[in-house]
Amino acid sequence: MPRLIPILAVLALMALPAAAQDLVHPSPDLTPRRVVEIQLDALQQNDVPIPDAGIAQTWAFAHPNNRRVTGPLGRFAAMIKGPMYGMLLGHRQHVIELLSRTETEATFAVTVITAEDGLVTFRWVVRKVQAGEFSGSWMTVNVSPPLAVGEPA
Repeated sequence: MPRLIPILAVLALMALPAAAQDLVHPSPDLTPRRVVEIQLDALQQNDVPIPDAGIAQTWAFAHPNNRRVTGPLGRFAAMIKGPMYGMLLGHRQHVIELLSRTETEATFAVTVITAEDGLVTFRWVVRKVQAGEFSGSWMTVNVSPPLAVGEPA
């Protein structure tokens, strides 16, 4: 068994570059809705192909302004695993409803059926990046805390 641990560690490290290459990156070709779908699908399957791959995928679409507040990735991961957003990890199903859209910002109501069959809604806001590396790409600027049942998104 002691010999197996180093072998498993090497295999896990070998998977990291492949997982990073598998990330979908922000692109002006992606619609606001598709950006939200990518993030929710990733959080639903968080540990595929490696642990926290879904969180890393979600982080890839965090708007630069959002990253300044929630980052670096390790701190972002701790926030996602916390009580406010942890129910997104491994959730059973999600429904995305467009609430509003302008040329630069879109707001969605995201209703999630949690792994424990709870029902929760979030307000998910994406904004088009205006300059820099991600110029023209839609990225997440805010995800509300879970909203109470019946509370308008």
